[in-house]
Amino acid sequence: MTGRVASIALNTFREAIRDKVFLTLLVFAILVMGSARVIQPLALGEESKVIQDLGLSAITLFCVLIAVLIGGRLVYKEVEKRTIYIMLARPVRRWEFILGKYAGLMAVLAASLVVMTVGFYLVMFITGTPASAYLLWSLLMTFFELAILTATAILFSTFVTPIASSVFTFAVYFVGHLTRDLRLLAAMSPSPVVKVVSQVLYYVLPNLSNFNIRGEVVHDVVLNPEALALAIGYALLYTATLLLISTLIFSRKDF
Repeated sequence: MTGRVASIALNTFREAIRDKVFLTLLVFAILVMGSARVIQPLALGEESKVIQDLGLSAITLFCVLIAVLIGGRLVYKEVEKRTIYIMLARPVRRWEFILGKYAGLMAVLAASLVVMTVGFYLVMFITGTPASAYLLWSLLMTFFELAILTATAILFSTFVTPIASSVFTFAVYFVGHLTRDLRLLAAMSPSPVVKVVSQVLYYVLPNLSNFNIRGEVVHDVVLNPEALALAIGYALLYTATLLLISTLIFSRKDF
């Protein structure tokens, strides 16, 4: 990472940390995990499983919201405020700008994961729930899922408004967890159009279900190291591709 990329990333990190959206979501995440104390008596003998699943789901959900809502306006707001002209007037390449913005938001998400994880383990300690380190595997895979989602949000942010970017990114997140169903739909549908569209969506959209291992870690199912490694490699390759496309689109803009 060059000095210019690091500088942009640091500035992005500081701005995002001060963002009211970020702070609001972080507080809500802690409150949701804290609600485990209320849910505990209703769990009917499955208290530990329910609390663990609730905590992991809350961390994933709120980190996704941070990635989508903040990432969706990272590039656009620089253009809207005209600060992009000042930045690009300096010896900053456009790929450095995109990479810096991406790295800054990923640093925010990493910090959020750490804070929420500490809160999660604190909730488990208070409620007397077994706090196995095995649960961290789910959070690690969530981080790589967020890597793809953040790159997606930045991609949309290069050519549409923040609202549209957030909507499109949410759509990618939702459909990305249904890609296996798309392949099944393509195999079962009698319509050639549906088959083609389903196949295209299956291969183009990210397969985010690969990163959802909450059920496995909560129920102590042995994870497949090869599958985890392939999922991580897939995330890195897909993210790099999205950032490359973002840079190409951003480079064509007339600033």
